[in-house]
Amino acid sequence: MEYQDDAHIPRYVISVATRLLSVPAHTLRAYEKAALVKPHRTPGNVRLYSDEDLRLVQRIAELDKQGINKVGIRVILQMEGYLSQQEEKT
Repeated sequence: MEYQDDAHIPRYVISVATRLLSVPAHTLRAYEKAALVKPHRTPGNVRLYSDEDLRLVQRIAELDKQGINKVGIRVILQMEGYLSQQEEKT
């Protein structure tokens, strides 16, 4: 499998991701269940997070701490992605 760049290479198991992010494992699982983040899965079904996934989880956690629900977070992330694409075009 090819990756866009090093930031997208899956490298951190959930226990390492929780320590790097100071976010409990159940929170990471909840974000995944809500389709806010989609870590890579190994053939043994182990979650692996990339640096880009960690950056995304940090952003999600910031919004979550502000009291924004998961649907609102999804909308905000989509809007931020759209704006980023528009900026790249100009």
